[in-house]
Amino acid sequence: MNKIKLKKHFKYLYTLKFVKLLSYISARSLSLKLNQNHSYKYMYYYGFQILYGAINKFLLLITAGLLFHALPQILIATLAFMSLRVYIGGLHFNNYTKCAYMSLLCLVSIGVLSKYIPYNNIIDLCVFIYLLVIAVMYAPVEHKNRPLTDKKKLRFKYISITLIIVLFMVQILINDNNINNCIMYGVLLSGIIALPIFKNVT
Repeated sequence: MNKIKLKKHFKYLYTLKFVKLLSYISARSLSLKLNQNHSYKYMYYYGFQILYGAINKFLLLITAGLLFHALPQILIATLAFMSLRVYIGGLHFNNYTKCAYMSLLCLVSIGVLSKYIPYNNIIDLCVFIYLLVIAVMYAPVEHKNRPLTDKKKLRFKYISITLIIVLFMVQILINDNNINNCIMYGVLLSGIIALPIFKNVT
């Protein structure tokens, strides 16, 4: 019996289902404390799932960064990626476990690449030109769970293009090859997952 329980607990850890469990417990506790109905409980559950999910991803990212001795590179690349990801959109998974592990794999990979592959001005310029083309042609890539109005789509497109230009200007102002390399790989990832071939991947 103990082995079965241990196996079950371990499964909750490696499948990251504990995030949903914690979210449910927190939402139920809060709704009972505030004496509110079930509709609020589901709203709280969704909010806690986003919060705990983000914290879990961040902790996994920190752990991986320390293991691969590339924590600064991973964090800078992730920051550059996330700044564009919100507005460009792109690949989404309908499963939190898959999303968390794929995010971890991609972000750790670009961090490690930015650490060990030398920076090149020409490649960097090509990446930003490519990203501008992607933003003009496809941004924002809409997801079925987050539909956008035509007004929001246009606004997100303009914000995406502006952020790409701003990030490129930041590189020029910083003039640090190591940081510039991290930014380049971060924005490259956001441009890759915005390609139409990833639109229906779940």
